[in-house]
Amino acid sequence: MLQPDGEWAVAVNNTLRQRLFVAFDHIVTDVLREPSWKTWPSNPCAFALQDRFRVAATAGDVNLLRTLHAAHEDVLAKPDEDVQGLRIISWDDASLSSSESALLQAAFQDDIGLTAHLLAPGDQKTVALQRTIPRILDRLGDVLPTWEQEFRAMVRWIVLAESSEGGFAGASAFAAWGAILVNPEAQEDDLALLLTLIHESSHMKLFCAYLDDEIVLNDLAETYSSPLRLEPRPMNGIYHAAYVLARMACFAHDLRQSGRATEVIGTAADGLNLALQASVVGFGSALEVIRSHGKLTELGLSIIDEAAAGVKAIPT
Repeated sequence: MLQPDGEWAVAVNNTLRQRLFVAFDHIVTDVLREPSWKTWPSNPCAFALQDRFRVAATAGDVNLLRTLHAAHEDVLAKPDEDVQGLRIISWDDASLSSSESALLQAAFQDDIGLTAHLLAPGDQKTVALQRTIPRILDRLGDVLPTWEQEFRAMVRWIVLAESSEGGFAGASAFAAWGAILVNPEAQEDDLALLLTLIHESSHMKLFCAYLDDEIVLNDLAETYSSPLRLEPRPMNGIYHAAYVLARMACFAHDLRQSGRATEVIGTAADGLNLALQASVVGFGSALEVIRSHGKLTELGLSIIDEAAAGVKAIPT
């Protein structure tokens, strides 16, 4: 789970798509008795719609299922995009319908409101990142191909957005599988941007561990200090932070060890050591909380033990 694995990411994508199609078949054709589309979509908005279906189905609310189906039928009607490459779009992109925007907004809304009211960045910021992100990823592919391959296998949409509620660097949500948010305002240089991409794709990778396992057993009402937020967080949030920080530390180490960081991020490579140290220190803080208070499943313990061993092996 700690090291990048493009083949794993492709396999997980295939599994999630198949689960999505089975869910749509059941909800749309079996429960609602609506006609099935020839092929179901598997873009991030389709996953976000299925998450809304799941909540309604769990509550046994068939009327809500019908309302959701009627409101978002355009999402179901879109052809699958599986063979298309990475899309980098603004929050107000003309290709997004109002239905799709609503689904993404609901999926990305976080627990403290930073992403509750997303806005489109300015055109200049959008164009700049639409040029910069492919360039960085292409250069990353030359230097650290396994990291680039895993990222591209998991992330299909990078949605550029800002917030009226304050700053955030990026965001991800299992409900919008395949998409991440990136805030152009928070990307001060190419290193910050690249670490944001690794940060959010790491969250995505960890989401997959929760598919068939609880990972963290702590009560959601219990909160603890967090290395990434001022506000206390449930143990699940601390666990996610620890895993993401471990991945960022391993990535920064790999980039430093390659001796080719400047080929990927130019002069921003000067800040690589500081970024590595910050990730290592942050991971240590989160790990201490997890070791002291965490109640983990066997898989949850295995993942965090692997992360701890990986960070410990990094020379500082």
